[in-house]
Amino acid sequence: MNKEERVKHLKDKIQELNERMDQVAYNRGEYPIEEDIQEDEVHYDELEELGRELSGFERELREIEYNEEEEFRREELRNLIHKEGYIIRDKESTSDLLSRLEHAQEISKLLSNKQTLTPLTLGIYGNWGEGKSTFLRLIETELGNINKMIEDSREEEIIYNKTHVVRFDASEYNDQDKIWYSMLSQLFAKYEEEVGILAKVKYGLGMFKRSFNENKWNYIINISLLVLFLIWIFVYSKDKSILEVITENDVIINILGVISTFTVATNIVLPIIKRLKFLTKPMSDNLISQLKYPDYKDLLGTREKVKENLDVLIKAWTKRSGDKIVVLVDELDRCSEETIVEFFEALQLFLPVDSIVHVIAINEETVCFALANNNIHYFDKEFVPNSEKLAFGKNYLEKYITIPYYLPYENSYNQYINHLLSENSSNDYYRVFTEAEKEILIKIIMDVSKTQHITPREMKKIINLLLLSKERLININKKKEKGIIVKFEEHLSWFLLKYFYSDASNQVINYLKMYYRNNKYKKFKEISSNLLYRKEFNESPKGEQVKKLFKYIDELRVDYILISNKISETLIVTKK
Repeated sequence: MNKEERVKHLKDKIQELNERMDQVAYNRGEYPIEEDIQEDEVHYDELEELGRELSGFERELREIEYNEEEEFRREELRNLIHKEGYIIRDKESTSDLLSRLEHAQEISKLLSNKQTLTPLTLGIYGNWGEGKSTFLRLIETELGNINKMIEDSREEEIIYNKTHVVRFDASEYNDQDKIWYSMLSQLFAKYEEEVGILAKVKYGLGMFKRSFNENKWNYIINISLLVLFLIWIFVYSKDKSILEVITENDVIINILGVISTFTVATNIVLPIIKRLKFLTKPMSDNLISQLKYPDYKDLLGTREKVKENLDVLIKAWTKRSGDKIVVLVDELDRCSEETIVEFFEALQLFLPVDSIVHVIAINEETVCFALANNNIHYFDKEFVPNSEKLAFGKNYLEKYITIPYYLPYENSYNQYINHLLSENSSNDYYRVFTEAEKEILIKIIMDVSKTQHITPREMKKIINLLLLSKERLININKKKEKGIIVKFEEHLSWFLLKYFYSDASNQVINYLKMYYRNNKYKKFKEISSNLLYRKEFNESPKGEQVKKLFKYIDELRVDYILISNKISETLIVTKK
């Protein structure tokens, strides 16, 4: 008998045995157990025998269907046009993929509004990988859009101030000896970038004006000596040799000439030469070269003096009254604890300065612990619970952060996933996920996100792991001349279950291994009924959620799950 005839024969026998078992079970119900125990036992024996016979036919039919399916899968694999994957970089995006654009627009308008007084500090709070850097970039873009509106519309100019945005990456200056002046350096660099060739001239004139107001008598004396020097040069020394000057002029005139010459040389000529040298280098470079001293205040004087210099910079920079300088501080939570503390100490220089707005991206927990650990003496005890450290850090931050803004997150990852899978794909050849695979991924992520938050960075990590596992799965399948071929959409479903619920997935695997011998070729849903009622699932907080996700693996054969699990184990670090 050929395969088609054998399949028909098996199906007929299975139907016949099922009908026979139904009939036996029905007949057994007609005999009360207390009246005829012997007859009941006969029916039990017959049912067991019929059940064993039925299991044998079902197993043979499943094996035939399984072998047919494997042949079909192998043919699909031979015809597969493999699209090699790529790694998604963890970088900030310039696009709004998490429905945060409106939030960035609201913040930007509030910061630019003329009714918003400075100085001001806004804290953007969010976990690592939450997209704080991207959110800062959105704010920067929106501030730029407002600047354009101000230029184009008189009405907008009445409402909003022009802003000058300075980005400061704290992690690039992860050194407490630099954090103080690196912020100043970024301000000067941005100022020079915007103002151009006249930057130093405008700043120099501002410093001269302040210096003149503070040292009027010094300037009057120096100017007077300069006049005497010019008179001595053009009246008493004109067209004369040094000997003639000495012999023909009075002693007093010669003394005044020498004094005025020396004073002009030291107080005017040399400073001008130094200033010309200063003009040949970027202002930020000059600032750094001047600040390579152990003590910041040794060179720049008191903090009040630094604030005065900042005032000069701001007045030279802003073209109109009310312009604001917005400093976007990123990556602070990646710095050492010492640098985090040093940053907030340095911030005291800038907070009292008008026209400056700080927008600081913060992982609140990391920063709070750093601030608390630096002030451990405050607690006056040997062991300090984390809850007390967090409370201390939050209170500390309140002194610096005017407005704490907790970054909103969007549970809908449809748009974000589509972007990640097409970001490096200029044509269809590089789209390594099929629409069916992408649909499964989005559905599972959406289900998981109902009970746990997935950060944008973690989403990139998951997709990178899936891209890597797809490469591995295809290579493993191609090397097999015989054996199990697992499709990527099947692997994807199990991979995500294992990634998000590793403990539950391990229980599933142990269960499948235990019953695999007698359930070969079966689908998961055919043997999962007992698993669903196990104590581990019913008592686990995540048990119900895991059982809901079983719908994605119900149609998978046990064999496919076991193979997929082996691949997943090499890529997934246990996630509780």
